[in-house]
Amino acid sequence: MSKRNKARPARKQAPEVWRCSAVVVAAGTSSRMGAKMRKPFLKLKGRPVLVWTLQRLGRIQGLDHIVLVTRAEDRGRAKQAMKQAQLRKSIQVSFADGGARRQDSVTNGVNATREDHPLVLIHDAARPFPPLEAIQKAIDAAAHCGGAILAMPVKDTVKRERKHIQGAPVNPELNGRRIIRETVPRSGLWLAQTPQVFRRALILEHLERLKREAPLDEVTDDAAALERYGHAVALIESSSTNLKITRHEDLAIAEALLKAGLVK
Repeated sequence: MSKRNKARPARKQAPEVWRCSAVVVAAGTSSRMGAKMRKPFLKLKGRPVLVWTLQRLGRIQGLDHIVLVTRAEDRGRAKQAMKQAQLRKSIQVSFADGGARRQDSVTNGVNATREDHPLVLIHDAARPFPPLEAIQKAIDAAAHCGGAILAMPVKDTVKRERKHIQGAPVNPELNGRRIIRETVPRSGLWLAQTPQVFRRALILEHLERLKREAPLDEVTDDAAALERYGHAVALIESSSTNLKITRHEDLAIAEALLKAGLVK
C-alpha cells in the first residue's frame, strides 16, 4: 500500500463553544463569617476574594458577559474588584441589585443578562477557584439537557439528627443536645456547588413560576427551582478545591491551596 493510500487518523473535533453570561451573586449576608465586610470583599493574598473569582470566570470559553449582583452599599467595592480583575476587553460587565433571598438576587441577575446568550452560569462570588474543565462540561450538558451543576459525591458518613428520643424516659444529660436519629446511606448523595448552568429562558421560567405559585418558599440553590417542577438537571463532578469562603478558616485553606500550586 502506498503512503498516499494509507488511512489518515481522524481529526479530533473541537468542542462546541456556547455563548453564555455569568451571574455572580455577591449579595449575601455573610452571617456565618461574623465579619463587618461581606465575604466576597475579604482579602485573599492581598486581593478581594471576588477578584480571584472574576479572573477565573474570565477564562471560560464563550463567556463574554458578567452580571454582578450586589447590595447598593457594596457597589463601589464591586466596581473596584472588576477593575482589579483586569478582564479581557471583550467581556461586558453589568450590575444588578440583590434581593431579600438568593432566588430574588438570582432572578434580578439573570434578567440583566443578554437575551441573545442561550446559557447562563450562576456562581457564588465567594467561590474563588471553580474548576474550568468541569465548568466546560457543565456548559455542554446544560446546552443539551437544560441544566447542569457542579457537585461532589458525599464521602463521609451522613447522620440525621433528632432533638429527643420519642417514647423514652427523658435523660437530663441529653437535654439541649443533638442526638443521632439515623445514618443516611451516602450512595447517590452529592454536595451541590456552583457554577450552576442553565438555558437562560428555562431558569427564568422556573424562577418566575416558583415566585408566582409559591412566593413564600425558599430554595437554597438554583437547580432546586427546576427540580421542583420535574425538570432533569445533570450532575458534573467537581473538585474539592472549589471551596466556598464561609468561615475564617476557609481563607487560610484558600491561601494554602494557592501556596501549594493546587489552583492556578
